[in-house]
Amino acid sequence: MVSSILKAINTNIAPCDALSPFVLNYSILNFNTNQLERSWPCYSGPEMCLLFFLKAQPASFPFLHTRPNEDELERMWLKGLFTGFKGTWKFRGEYEIFRIHFTPTGFYSLFQLPLKEFTNKIVAAQTVFGNGISRYAEELRQAQTISEMAALTDAFLKVYNLPKKAKAAKSGVALVSNTILKSNCSLPIEQYAAMAKMSLRHFERKFREQVGTSPKIFCRLLRFNRAIELKLRSPDKCWTNIALDCDYYDQMHMVHDFIKFAGTSPTHLFENTSLPTICVENIKKTR
Repeated sequence: MVSSILKAINTNIAPCDALSPFVLNYSILNFNTNQLERSWPCYSGPEMCLLFFLKAQPASFPFLHTRPNEDELERMWLKGLFTGFKGTWKFRGEYEIFRIHFTPTGFYSLFQLPLKEFTNKIVAAQTVFGNGISRYAEELRQAQTISEMAALTDAFLKVYNLPKKAKAAKSGVALVSNTILKSNCSLPIEQYAAMAKMSLRHFERKFREQVGTSPKIFCRLLRFNRAIELKLRSPDKCWTNIALDCDYYDQMHMVHDFIKFAGTSPTHLFENTSLPTICVENIKKTR
């Protein structure tokens, strides 16, 4: 059992209005392992995320689809949606991780790249953005506040934004996936297909292309991640209550999802790894 609790601060800030159809938020995760090696399971997640390691780099990665040759390039990674347990991150040192969290179809809408090509992969950011991303990453490292980082990121992403992309990001699969995100998957898949004005088969194909997995798995991933986030924020909350709060039928139903998406049971995950207790701060952007 892990002998000491690792504490982390996660600070969130919203993107500019023009990017809100594509980006959920920007965040900085800060923590210090005090030179102890800490292992975090790379459990499944429902979103595409661009990661920048501004201080220490991970001691090891759980799974990489591409590995760059230069040390500098190893600070920038694109993490796809994960539908299964993929191993363990290992950390040692002081970390400041800036993250761009895309909406379910945001990455696809901005860059016109099918998310199914990134599912269950971590790739070097340069394979998608080229070497031009290095200058932006250097500006991030020199920024003093998350507000400055958000402004830099808005400018970086606006280059890819077009009015027609924003319009597309508010209809079809984009509309439905964002509805699912907010409504906790409260409707049958057939009704979501009707909402997207598509046949069920066409909806499932387009959903997999734009989100990275099937609607059913996406809903399961959202519920599973809500359970983990609730436990991280409320460590004393019992698993039975967490299961009920996250709309599982019962605790065993939740355990089955943990085994699939985290590779172990809820109790074992939290007692035998170094998952941190997270303090969340939300920063309001000045207009």
